[in-house]
Amino acid sequence: MKKILVIDDEEPILRHFEDLLRLLEYDPVTANNSDDGIELAQSEDISLIITDLCMPGTLSEIDHVRQLRAVCPTIPIIVISGYPTPDIMERCEEIGVTDFLTKPFELSFVSGILESALPKNS
Repeated sequence: MKKILVIDDEEPILRHFEDLLRLLEYDPVTANNSDDGIELAQSEDISLIITDLCMPGTLSEIDHVRQLRAVCPTIPIIVISGYPTPDIMERCEEIGVTDFLTKPFELSFVSGILESALPKNS
């Protein structure tokens, strides 16, 4: 079963993704801050990362994503944001973000993004 790392500081969001990913037959791994998320990304056999853009920790929003990309150059990264500005979206795309999820999101939309970024047969 493929592991998906979810990084978000809101406990209800983490629980929602855990339930959703299990339903979609993935193995969720979670972190509630950027530092722990980056550590897990390096230590676990992660197939995909879903991360909130604004996270507590030592790194700013875009630096958090940039550091994830640096330590996991080939793993797809999906960014969650309640208010993604065109500037932030452009900066994330420049560092290799695979896709964006805008809060609130629907189950079918999340499922489609996961299938696009991480096909089951790969």
